[in-house]
Amino acid sequence: MSVEIQRAVDRTPRPWKNGLGVQYEIMCDGSLPNDWTWRLSTADITQDVPFSIFPGVNREFCVADGNGVVLAINGVEHRCELGSITKFRGDDEVHATLIDGPMKALNLMVRDGAVEKHLQVVRAGASIGLNSQCVLVSIIEGAILGMSTGEVALDRLDAVLLSGNGSHVARGTVAVMAVEGY
Repeated sequence: MSVEIQRAVDRTPRPWKNGLGVQYEIMCDGSLPNDWTWRLSTADITQDVPFSIFPGVNREFCVADGNGVVLAINGVEHRCELGSITKFRGDDEVHATLIDGPMKALNLMVRDGAVEKHLQVVRAGASIGLNSQCVLVSIIEGAILGMSTGEVALDRLDAVLLSGNGSHVARGTVAVMAVEGY
C-alpha cells in the first residue's frame, strides 16, 4: 500500500474558465485546460457568481467549508450545505449565491464517455475499505486518517492518494473518490 499526501496550502491557484473565481487542482487525468476526461479540484467562492460552462461534462459539487451556497441550476434553487453533494451537467446554467460569507467547495468533473467517478462523503469513524486507488479529501474540518502504519493529520482540503489493499479509518469528515484506471 502506498500513501501520498497533498497539502492544500501547497496547491497553485488558477482562475476559473470564466475568470470569475479561483480553483486549485487536486488531480486530473490529463492537462489543463482541455486535455482531460476527469478532474478533481477545490474552489474558493467569495462572492455571488455564475459558474463556468463545461459542455459534455457531469459535475459533482460538495460544500467543504463555510456556511454553504444556494445554486440556481437552470433557474431551480438548491440549498447546498456542509458535506452535501449536488450533481448537475456542465452545460447547465448555474449561479451561486452565498448563504453567509465565503465558502470552499470540492468539485468533480467527468466528461461524457469516460469511466464514471463519483464523490462519497464518509463521516467520522467510518472505515474506508480499499482494493485499488482512491483520493480522500478532508472536508468540513481537519480529519485524521488511521492506517496500519500510524495516523496522518489532515487540514481542511488536504488530499491523500491511497493505492493498494487495506482498510483505513477516518476521524473527521472526508470525501472519497475512486481513481481506478489512473
